[in-house]
Amino acid sequence: MNTAVPVTAAPFDLDAAPAGAARLQVRVLLDTGPTADEVDRMEALFDGCGMAAYAEGHSYGGPPPTSAFLIVLNIPLAPFLDTFAGTGTDPEPDTAGDGAARLAAVVRTLQAMRADEELWGRPHGVKLEDSHSGHGVLLEAGLPDAAYDALLGLDLSGLDQWAIPVQLEWHPALHTWQARLTTVPRRFARRAPLRARAADSPRARQCDDAEIGELWRLAGSAEVPAVTWQRAQIVLLSAQGSNIASIAQHTVTGAGRVRAVIRNFNDDGFASFDPGYDRGERPQPTPAELRDARAVAARGPAAYGLTGPAWDVATLGDFLVREGVVEDVDPDWLAALLTGTGTDHLHRDGI
Repeated sequence: MNTAVPVTAAPFDLDAAPAGAARLQVRVLLDTGPTADEVDRMEALFDGCGMAAYAEGHSYGGPPPTSAFLIVLNIPLAPFLDTFAGTGTDPEPDTAGDGAARLAAVVRTLQAMRADEELWGRPHGVKLEDSHSGHGVLLEAGLPDAAYDALLGLDLSGLDQWAIPVQLEWHPALHTWQARLTTVPRRFARRAPLRARAADSPRARQCDDAEIGELWRLAGSAEVPAVTWQRAQIVLLSAQGSNIASIAQHTVTGAGRVRAVIRNFNDDGFASFDPGYDRGERPQPTPAELRDARAVAARGPAAYGLTGPAWDVATLGDFLVREGVVEDVDPDWLAALLTGTGTDHLHRDGI
């Protein structure tokens, strides 16, 4: 297993960037260590789950016996649990029972590495921790199989960086998971929500460090086209763990378009950010958007303080998205708009 190594990457070519999913990255934090044997065992453990991991010592209150007695897995919570629940991109997902058994085996293997009370003071628990959002899941030693089954039945899609930080804890007397608020002055918990089995809530595939860096570059740039900037914003928020509703709210974009942008990225990678992208789930204007876009196209760029005698597809598309005339653009309907032909069939239902 490797320790953390800084990644430096050149800007992506939008057409050449890889579309394949990177392995989920697991950062294992231990109060002391890790030993060479623990490193090898953890690497093999997570490799067997299709994940890449690295371990490091990290103080949680000091060395044993004054530590928090925790093995912390710093991971994106929902994608990690989705891997075991069989709702990710795995072509052969686990059934719920098999996934819970695999998750329990991973956790118990980790706990066994720090179970010797003479060495470590007391057996260690495992905590799943999302550094982006501050949310966590506490998996104490002795947790029953039923708790792992129930955990994979929870919907964590709403636990993003804008939600109040919570820690999910198993209540043995109530036989249920509770979402305990961690920043309030008293103990206060709520029932953790159950997964909506038929929910249409795609999430950006796992991105490696270079891809995350490129998403940040695009989302922070004033030089890229508005279409590219908007799509990069959506995917970056999804990669950080935000759910569809939160992304739609923070990007002022319809939930349907947010889903489409994420699915297009999962299929075609950074190429889907190109304004000329003509595959996947293509945007369709509402009647009101189409009406207003036609009016803009008819007047020409000079009416809006832009240079050039006439619109081209790229300039018109950038203006329409940048100024909020339309939500997103497709090169074919932009071309049809400029020629004044074949646009009647393009709109979607809505206002």
